[in-house]
Amino acid sequence: MAKTGLKNMYYSVATETPATGVLKYSGATKPGKAISYSFEPSVSSATLYADDAIAEADTSVNGGTLTIGIDREDPTTYAALLGRTLSAGLETSNIGDTAPYVGFGNIVVLLQDGEKKYRAVFLPKVKFQEGSSSANTKGETTEFGTYELTGTVMPNSVGDWRKTQVFDTLNAADTWLRGQMAANVSA
Repeated sequence: MAKTGLKNMYYSVATETPATGVLKYSGATKPGKAISYSFEPSVSSATLYADDAIAEADTSVNGGTLTIGIDREDPTTYAALLGRTLSAGLETSNIGDTAPYVGFGNIVVLLQDGEKKYRAVFLPKVKFQEGSSSANTKGETTEFGTYELTGTVMPNSVGDWRKTQVFDTLNAADTWLRGQMAANVSA
């Protein structure tokens, strides 16, 4: 399947039950229009040598780094994802800000044998962090600037760090993805 597009990014602020580690989501919210999405897994591996040869090898993914690009720096989104304070339009960043855990997902548009398919990707536990900021003066030609956020992907209480499913329609993929983040859904 060839990747041909990216649509419908969502996040959902999660509350973690301390005793069980179970996450409850607040409902899907769009952070802006999707520009880019990349995931770099954190891979741990171990190799056991015996009799001068490899006897056992193990490789596992235990999370990773997520980078998203969006078309706007919306104060409500940034306050929600980074733990900033927002009051009457004034966004305040403080050294005591604590980013919450969020569920995050998007839809990757695929092309398989001439037919469009839609792969919904859901990451149940992500913590975003403050990113770098830059701007340029307008030159002879207009250049669009976009916004990036980076987050740490980690496993939930049962060890799941990603869920994906391929659908025949965008609507079905979108419904499934928003359902993963519905209020009172646990992960």
